[in-house]
Amino acid sequence: MTRSLALLSLLIVVAGCARGSADPGGGLGLVDIGDGRQLYLECQGSGSPTVFIIPGKGSYAQAWNYVVPPDDPIRSSPYDVILDAQLTPSADAVQPSVARTTQVCTYDRPNTRPDGGDRSTPVPQPHTVQQDVDDIVALIAAAHLAGPFVFTAHSYGGLILDLLARTHPDLVSGIVMVDGVSEFLPGLGTPVQNAAWERDSMQPSEPGGEGVFILEAIAAVQDAPPLPQVPAIVLSADKFAAPEALTPQNYTLAQIHQANDMLAAALGTTNIIATGSGHNMMLYQPNLVADHIVGIVDQVRRAG
Repeated sequence: MTRSLALLSLLIVVAGCARGSADPGGGLGLVDIGDGRQLYLECQGSGSPTVFIIPGKGSYAQAWNYVVPPDDPIRSSPYDVILDAQLTPSADAVQPSVARTTQVCTYDRPNTRPDGGDRSTPVPQPHTVQQDVDDIVALIAAAHLAGPFVFTAHSYGGLILDLLARTHPDLVSGIVMVDGVSEFLPGLGTPVQNAAWERDSMQPSEPGGEGVFILEAIAAVQDAPPLPQVPAIVLSADKFAAPEALTPQNYTLAQIHQANDMLAAALGTTNIIATGSGHNMMLYQPNLVADHIVGIVDQVRRAG
């Protein structure tokens, strides 16, 4: 079976765009980070350490307040068909679930929220991973959030977290990778696969959306200091896109799992395969994701 990482951003955009009047509320809103720019930040709950969620490419904060309903027909599909899901806001989604244990914050990167008055200030696209790291550091300071943090990252957010943890280890007390992109993936891919990934990652999933220099991000991570040894977990999906949606240019599920195994080893932890979950694990398996985040929070608390 093969898989298109170019599809990952398309899958998560649907999660991000599913919005409604029943959206769970949160604190803060637009935060001024300087240079005439604002980033949207939503925090729920109280306590420490604070969990800080980094969404995937093209996604934003509200995806972490939605779920695939238990009775949704897509759950019976052997493939990851999140585009057909009827996503609903839920108190059992990841962010409100974690908020029952500690403070949990997530944010919108520029060019991710498609509409509305709370959009983060747009920036030229595609952009670098260093810009994303700098934005998180500026946002934490501007919002007066107390660290260090248990960072949780999904998809492309995994590369942001990887570089952030290496270059700002003082901010990081724990790491949760939710099917995050592994720095080791290009080393397992062919030149054709890697070139297709770079090409597709630079392209926004919708007009005015987010694009990233993915291979430049990998190089930045590999040139940075080693990862800090903090409590960590890596979670990987086991559902894949349907065969007709894939081409020989796509990475395989086996390659992705191997890359995530290597990332877990670098973090001194294990790679857990989430049975019955597609790439947007926070939508498919919110309880599983929330439980692992809280598990890392508990480890950090026990360590003092």
